[in-house]
Amino acid sequence: MSFQRATWHSGLTYQQTCRTCYTTISYKDDVLDFRPWFADGFVYCPKCHTPLRHNEAYAIDRPANAPCVQFAPQAQAQRANFCPKCGRAFEEKDNFCAVCGTKR
Repeated sequence: MSFQRATWHSGLTYQQTCRTCYTTISYKDDVLDFRPWFADGFVYCPKCHTPLRHNEAYAIDRPANAPCVQFAPQAQAQRANFCPKCGRAFEEKDNFCAVCGTKR
């Protein structure tokens, strides 16, 4: 099964607190695991092994002017928001990635 979120990595660092043991976890999106019920990805708490649902809003090092992108199937079908090769956010008018040149 294919998961849309698994096809790109933003390079951002995410942080969340486990709801079971209250441990604070920091991770990058390249360590996310996917299941049908966790289509946007998840990580396991290293202390109690509770699966923690990933969300783009948990990013702690997002640039101030970058929007928080939530994945919606209809939005992904229209135009990609991030470069699938390098993870850079596309501007609305971009047809190619300004960093690596990958076509949008």
